[in-house]
Amino acid sequence: MAKPLARQAFVPFPELPIDCKHSVMFVYRSDSHLAAGVVTLAALAGISLLVMLLLPPVHQNENYHRFADQRTLLGIPNFWNVVSNLAFVIAAVVGARALSSAEAFIQPWERTAYGLFLAGVALTALGSGYYHLRPNTTTLLWDRLPMTIVFMTLLATVIAERLSMSAGRLLLYPLLACGALSVAYWKLSGDLRWYGLVQFVPMLALPVLLLGFPPRYSHAGGLWGCLGLYMLAKIAELLDKPIGRIVATGGHPWKHFAGAAAIVCYAISVANRRPIACQ
Repeated sequence: MAKPLARQAFVPFPELPIDCKHSVMFVYRSDSHLAAGVVTLAALAGISLLVMLLLPPVHQNENYHRFADQRTLLGIPNFWNVVSNLAFVIAAVVGARALSSAEAFIQPWERTAYGLFLAGVALTALGSGYYHLRPNTTTLLWDRLPMTIVFMTLLATVIAERLSMSAGRLLLYPLLACGALSVAYWKLSGDLRWYGLVQFVPMLALPVLLLGFPPRYSHAGGLWGCLGLYMLAKIAELLDKPIGRIVATGGHPWKHFAGAAAIVCYAISVANRRPIACQ
């Protein structure tokens, strides 16, 4: 009777150095784990898409451009709404430290995705600053377009970290294209629903991925901090005028500060993280 073949050792991350490959601790992702993640994300996207299609077209409210603080200081219109975007430049510079880390990225494409993420942050500073110099629906395009880079790269990255490296890598550029197309559709049709979907789905999917699936890297708490600060940024945006009755700047500059702090929180966790296989 033929002897059964010896079972091959499972190497979780073939890109890691040899000492990491032989570690006894690693996150194993079975086919059922991946299937559960795919079904979960598909359900979230499908339900969100259905809700969006049931809504009537959403058009840009022109009152959105009338921010609480419209003062001109040092010759700069809407001074604090413009200058507060420097916080995003600082966040991108802080985040660049992780690009030189030898252990922060398991696969080379992750470093590329993170570089695109930081580029989106830096471009958001430029686009938002330009918009706030002359806030109107035309200039708003340059505020929203780079933000889609940030949303989509982060979503692809977290899919890779929590579910499947291959899935994250394959989805990166299609997601970026979806983000850009959502802004183009709004510009051509005046309908904001697709852009809203691009913002809403990642913010819905990320907590589900963080809660339901194990991380590949240490310092995973940085993503929770990022999400929490992003929520504070949205609250500051929504309460711009009520805050303006208390503080002259209104809430919008604080949206920028909280958003930049969210980026820094995530960037610090990326710079310090290590594959769990190496812990």
